[in-house]
Amino acid sequence: MKPVYLALTFAIATLMGCSNEKSNEPVTSTSSEQEGVSTVDAKKYEPCVIPEVEGYQQVGCLRDGLAGVIGFNEADPYTMSNRVGYIDENGKVIIPFEYDAILTGEGGEALTFNDFSEGLVAVVKNDKYGFIDSKGAVVVPLQYEWASNFSDGLAVVRDNELYGAIDKTGKVVIPIEYASLGDFNDGFAAAAYPAQDMNYQYGLINKDNKEVIPFMYEQMGRFSEGLVAVQIDGKWGYVDQSNKPVIAIDLDYEQVNDFSSGLAAVFSYKENSDNMKYGYIDKTGQLVIPMNFTRIFWQDSEGKIDFKNGYAIVNDDEGEEFCIDTKGKKAECPEGIDSTHWYSSNDEYAAAEVMTEEQQAAVDSDGARFSSITDYLALKPSQQWTWDQLSSIPDVQEWRNKTPVKDQYQEGSSNFLIEARLTDTGFMTAYGTQKEPKIIVLSSGQGFMEDEALSGVYEIADFFNLNELVRIKSNCDVDGMFDQKFYKWQKKGFQPLYVSSSYMGGNAGSESKFGIAESIDEFFSSKYDDSFRYLYLGLQSVDQNYDDVVCTFDE
Repeated sequence: MKPVYLALTFAIATLMGCSNEKSNEPVTSTSSEQEGVSTVDAKKYEPCVIPEVEGYQQVGCLRDGLAGVIGFNEADPYTMSNRVGYIDENGKVIIPFEYDAILTGEGGEALTFNDFSEGLVAVVKNDKYGFIDSKGAVVVPLQYEWASNFSDGLAVVRDNELYGAIDKTGKVVIPIEYASLGDFNDGFAAAAYPAQDMNYQYGLINKDNKEVIPFMYEQMGRFSEGLVAVQIDGKWGYVDQSNKPVIAIDLDYEQVNDFSSGLAAVFSYKENSDNMKYGYIDKTGQLVIPMNFTRIFWQDSEGKIDFKNGYAIVNDDEGEEFCIDTKGKKAECPEGIDSTHWYSSNDEYAAAEVMTEEQQAAVDSDGARFSSITDYLALKPSQQWTWDQLSSIPDVQEWRNKTPVKDQYQEGSSNFLIEARLTDTGFMTAYGTQKEPKIIVLSSGQGFMEDEALSGVYEIADFFNLNELVRIKSNCDVDGMFDQKFYKWQKKGFQPLYVSSSYMGGNAGSESKFGIAESIDEFFSSKYDDSFRYLYLGLQSVDQNYDDVVCTFDE
C-alpha cells in the first residue's frame, strides 16, 4: 500500500504554537483541549498511509494498523453520534461505528476523531471520553470530560474543568488539579495554576508530578530538544530543564513554536493584516531563515510548519505551499510529506475528507456555504445597493417584508429595513434611509436545546471566502464569550466593502452577526445609537477589558 494524499477540505482553526493572545483557556504548544486533539510527538515520524477506501466522509492515516473513519449522515451532516469507527489497511471495519465524532474548526463546524497512539485511542460517547485498544475493548472507562491521546506513556484527562494524567491502566498518576496540562514529551509537561486576572502561571513538571521549573511564566510551550519556550511580560525566550535561559527572554514575537531539527518557527502579524508572517530561529535565538512565509490567521502553526526529518512545509504570500530544508531553501518534499499531508504519530489533521460530488463542487466553487448571497451583495465599481436589488437576494427561505418599512423595533428610529429568513436559524436584514440601504446584517442564533452542536450558528467562513478578507486592527477587538472583529472585504473586480463580525455565547446558546457596509465608519455612525449597534449589529464600543472606548481602526 502506498501513501495516498488527499486535500484537506475542512477548516482547521485551532491556534497552535505559543501565542501572545490572552485567554482563559490553557495556551501551550499542544492542540486544543476543547477539541480533543492529541499533540504531535516530535520524536516519532511516519508517513501518512491512508487506506484506499470509499464511502466515508473522512479517512485517517493508519496508526497501529488501524485508520479512523467517519461515516456519512446525509440527513444531518453535523451530527456526532455513532459516526466514528476504525478500519484496517484492507478497509475491513474492525471497530464498529459506536463512537461520536469530535467537533473541531473555528466554531465547531467540522468533525474529526483521534488516531491510535501507543496502542490505544481516546474515544468519546455521550460527551464522555475513555480509551479503547486495537480490538475495540474498553481499557479506560468513558468517564472524563475530555482526554488526549497517549504520549510518553501518559494521557492528559479533564474532570470538573481541571487537568491531570493517567497511565495505560487508567490509574491517575498526575493529580487532576491543574488549570492546564500539556502532553508529556521527553518526560516533562507544561502545567499551569490559575493566577490573578483570569490568567495562568505556567511551570514544568515531570512524570512524578515534581516541579522542575517553577510556576512563574505567563505561557509555556512543550519541552523539546532540551528546551521549552516561556513568556514573561509579553516577551518570549527558551530555558532548559534547570530553568536556565538558553535564549534570553526578550524575543519580541507574537507567537513561537517548539524546536524541531534545531529550529523553531517564530511569528509576527503582517502590517494591516491579521495574517502572520513567520521565519525560523536557531538555538542561539538568531533568525536564520527570514520571515518570508505567511500563515493565514485561522490556520494552525504546528504540524506541517515544524521541521520533520529536516523538512518543513511553508506558505508564501500568494498561498503556495512547498517544502524547505533547514537552510530555508525550497526543496522537493520527501516521501510521506507533501502540501496536503504532513505526518506524525498522532496527527489527526492528516485525515482525508472524502466528499460527495455535490460537496466537492461546492468547495471548488467557493467554499462558503452562503456564497451565493455574499456574491450577490458584492458591489461593482461605482455601484450602490438599492432596495429593489436587495429584495431579489437569492436563496431566501421566507420574506418578512420585501418593501422597506420604518423600524418598529426601536422607538424613535429613523431607519427603514427589509428582513428575510435564510434558514431556520439564519436571517438577512438590511437597514438604511427610505431612499437606500446602508448596512446589511447576516445573523444566526440557536439554543443548545435545539441543537447541542449549535450547527445553525454560522461562522464568517459560511458567508465569505476567507482569502478575500483582511483583518482591520481596532482597539475594539474583543476575544472571549463575546467576540468582535473587523475586516476589509475585497473581491477581485469589485469595490472594497467592510465587515463587522460579532459572536455572543452563553449557557443557553449562541448567536453570530456579520455587518456589511461601504465604510467601516458606518458601523459606528452617529445616526445609529448604542442600542442599534448592540441589538442589530451585535457590536459594542468597548476594549478587551470591556471598558468604554471610542473605536478606532488601523486600515
